[in-house]
Amino acid sequence: MLNSAYIDLNILRSNVKNLKKNLDKTTRFCAVVKADAYGHGASKISSAIYKDVDCFAVALNEEAKELRLSGIDKDILILTPPHFKDVSQAVFYNFILTVDNFNTLKVIESECVKQNRPCRIHLKFNTGMNRLGIDNLKELDSLAQHITKSKYLILDGMFSHLGNPENKKDTKTAQNKFLLANNLIKGYNNKAICHISASGGYLQKIGGDMVRLGILLYGYMPFESDLVSVKPIMKIYAPIIKNRCVLSGEHCLYGNLMAEKEQNLCLVRCGYADGFNRKQTFFQFNNRCMDITALKNAKITNKGVLIMDNADLLAKEYGTISYEVLVLCTKRAEKIYLQ
Repeated sequence: MLNSAYIDLNILRSNVKNLKKNLDKTTRFCAVVKADAYGHGASKISSAIYKDVDCFAVALNEEAKELRLSGIDKDILILTPPHFKDVSQAVFYNFILTVDNFNTLKVIESECVKQNRPCRIHLKFNTGMNRLGIDNLKELDSLAQHITKSKYLILDGMFSHLGNPENKKDTKTAQNKFLLANNLIKGYNNKAICHISASGGYLQKIGGDMVRLGILLYGYMPFESDLVSVKPIMKIYAPIIKNRCVLSGEHCLYGNLMAEKEQNLCLVRCGYADGFNRKQTFFQFNNRCMDITALKNAKITNKGVLIMDNADLLAKEYGTISYEVLVLCTKRAEKIYLQ
């Protein structure tokens, strides 16, 4: 039996409403639904907020295709440059493609000619994160020139990422670099959508033509802030498979750990194969198995045993971040949407 992930779409829409309060009316709201909407189910999440956002962003061509086939007809930006094998499909489905070099641009242009279809491009500019992106204004200018001269390519936008949005000095340095790139791109197309702000930038009150909001949608802060109020939209429950009494000195699950006194344990159908770390946390007895966890004080409800209602708390126990917990914890869970 699968775990049950209850996802409250009313809280999701409330989060969107609260997030929009801090945006100028001219700033576009891009909902980031990559990684299956951070584990929440991309198609359902996108449909639920379709009327409240301007467009969507994903990481992979396959993710964008899933949205398109589910009926999402708004703009979909693929945040990573496409693999050459994905270009044909991406052009066909009218995705907005990220480009940071001439080789990728030429492959896209060639496919556009073949299909006799245009393709919108967002150039990726590196402002200090040093992951992807064009490193200098001269190359950015050359790519922008090529696009504007092309019959099939459209310079729809330019974007960057803030590598350290918690740090105001680093953010200011990145913003200054981005402004120069913004001015260059606007010289070619004054309607181009230039954007640098994700959830971290949003919390630093960086707007622009568009903001790309991911983790905040789902109710979590990338770092502490009192700018906006959002709530987690998902709780996960596991089914009980057995109640067992363990006597003092007896083992339960793998390893040498023994009960120090007689204990009643609740064995639930949840393990590290479900995306939960093996490490012993909270009310667990011993480490998790691949498919089973033993709990000393289970929060039993009519939905099963509550095993996750706050990814931040679980991430702290695991020594990671809420992003990682969320994208993993629904690996073997039935998603149940509360309207």
